[in-house]
Order: sequence, then structure tokens, then C-alpha cells
Amino acid sequence: MATRQTRNVSLPPQQDAFIERLVSRGDYRTASEVVRHGLRLLEEAEHRRLLEKWVYEGLSEEEKNRIPPALLDRVQAHFRQIADTALRELADDRVSDGPAAMQRLRERIEAQG
Repeated sequence: MATRQTRNVSLPPQQDAFIERLVSRGDYRTASEVVRHGLRLLEEAEHRRLLEKWVYEGLSEEEKNRIPPALLDRVQAHFRQIADTALRELADDRVSDGPAAMQRLRERIEAQG
């Protein structure tokens, strides 16, 4: 098991009460479990924010290093799969522009009555 570091934190009364409620309800065994779960969620949110920035703007090397390599690999593989599918559909002439696609949709709706 990984070593754990002890860290003291100050919480406002409402956050402390929230932790106590979660522990007393049995959702978590200890306040530390609550805090660790909250930090995991915060870390996931940070990864999502960085991945979104990567898609739209690109990332600095420092930002890219903050994303776990396995997660980055999975996202890159997912985008490659999307691109490969789009290229196959384009090659098979299964892609059309907006007006043509809307016309086909209208025809399908009319055919269904």
C-alpha cells in the first residue's frame, strides 16, 4: 500500500458538518475517506478541463504532463477511432452536406406517415 501523508486542514463549519453527516450515515468510514474522495473528484474535473482545452486550444508541455499518460492514450485512441470512422464513411460516400441530410430526413419522416 502506498504511504500516506498526514495533512491538517481548516474547514468552515458547514463543510465540517457535511463530512460528519456523510460519516455518521455510513457513506464513508472516516473523514479522511470523504476528503480523499472529494480530491479524486477534483482531480478528475481538472483532467476533464485539460482534455477539453487540449481539444480546442492545445496544451503546454506542463499542462500535458498533468494528465495521466494512460488517460491521454485512451482519449487519443478514441479520437483516432472517430477520425477513422469518418474517413471510412467519406470514402464509402456515406457523408453528405447539411441540406442533403435534412432532405433525406424529411423524406424518411414523410414515408413513415
